[in-house]
Amino acid sequence: MERASTLPDEAVTKAWAATKLAGFLPVLPAFAAAMFGTLPLDPAANRRRAQRLPGALSASDPTVLGNNIHLDPNECYVITSDLHRSLPGARDWPRMQRTDRLYGVLLDHYGEHGWGLVEAGDVEDLWMVGGSAVGAAIDGLRLLGAALWPIDQRFSHAAARNQVRQIVNNHAATYATIADQFASQGRYWRISGNHDDSLSRPEVALALRLIIPGFAVQDLISLGEPGETPEAVLTHGHLTDPWNGPRGAWRGRIVTWLANSIADLRGHELGITGSEAREALLGGRAGNRLRSIRGPFSMDRDQFTLNETEIHEAFADCFGEEAGPWLVLGHTHVPGDGPWDPGTNSRYRRYVNAGSGVGERFLTAVEWDGTSNDRRPVLMAYARRSDVEVPPAVTDSTDPAHRIAVRPGPMQTIGSIDGEPVVKMELRAPATPAHG
Repeated sequence: MERASTLPDEAVTKAWAATKLAGFLPVLPAFAAAMFGTLPLDPAANRRRAQRLPGALSASDPTVLGNNIHLDPNECYVITSDLHRSLPGARDWPRMQRTDRLYGVLLDHYGEHGWGLVEAGDVEDLWMVGGSAVGAAIDGLRLLGAALWPIDQRFSHAAARNQVRQIVNNHAATYATIADQFASQGRYWRISGNHDDSLSRPEVALALRLIIPGFAVQDLISLGEPGETPEAVLTHGHLTDPWNGPRGAWRGRIVTWLANSIADLRGHELGITGSEAREALLGGRAGNRLRSIRGPFSMDRDQFTLNETEIHEAFADCFGEEAGPWLVLGHTHVPGDGPWDPGTNSRYRRYVNAGSGVGERFLTAVEWDGTSNDRRPVLMAYARRSDVEVPPAVTDSTDPAHRIAVRPGPMQTIGSIDGEPVVKMELRAPATPAHG
């Protein structure tokens, strides 16, 4: 790693990307046949898991929920997701999007007020590689570890721990705050996502246990008492995704690996949004909808792969449309509050998506205030004050998802960056569709 860090990033990443793609092209047809040929087997299994999920909550059934714990719903928690902390270079989305210091203000705010912190998956990005000479070196070590896996897994585990340590060093201030203000006081919980699924292995998680006291990874967290239906369910959202869930994660890794290689060759990063996404969300012009995935490839035209309609139907069948636990997910990077479901032609009112921490100059999260009389997960946005002055929405669409677009509420200053105020604001969809 020390030698790699002295090499010219652009030259190394382009050369390594070209070498990878040249070596991969001859076997691409075989990989494509494996990915798409086996894909029809997974949606049915994922559908069964989605259908069993609501009923498994009260029993804490690990065959459906995986590793799961219960937290006290009377306490206060902030739930963040999809932070994608990564290596230095072109894959360092938080710094590229200028959200790393913004997240630090968020952590200070909730830490000072005694809230708990739940980081709900895709926190460290262990799938993305390249982007720098160090990233190329780590990619090479990962490939070697994969080749040695049938013989000895220790090299693969060591390579993953090394990647985690590089990410920690790159975001040292963030980890120091988490350790000091949350983990050391027993107020930090971690949920597994797909991009950080390697941390479910104890041999890899050791790299974080050394700096975050009591670090452990869960698949699902319930706010409520064991043996009872919880008030809220927190999970990343990939568990029923055939491209990124436990059964199909190998597909997601290959696609991410290829996308990183293409990005390094083109010099253009894929998968992140610009200022127009922030302005649309804060201006009330972003669609507030679920994804309803149909077709043989379990993917819609925007490359979304999580069928949120299936989850909605499962919870509605078990509890009814207006009852049951609140569901808080991430994974899609699309914040939502009571979104429109085109699959059922109705709203999933008890669903909130936390969005992500990698929007350009803004991030979203979910608050759970257990001291509130009418407690529910509340979607929040955080940005510099100068980045929230966007024109208000004018709703003339007949699309239900746009007529119930989330609207920002009053702003509260929670800190500053370089003397500029940082504000938070509630994002909530109207109870009835907006007009005009």
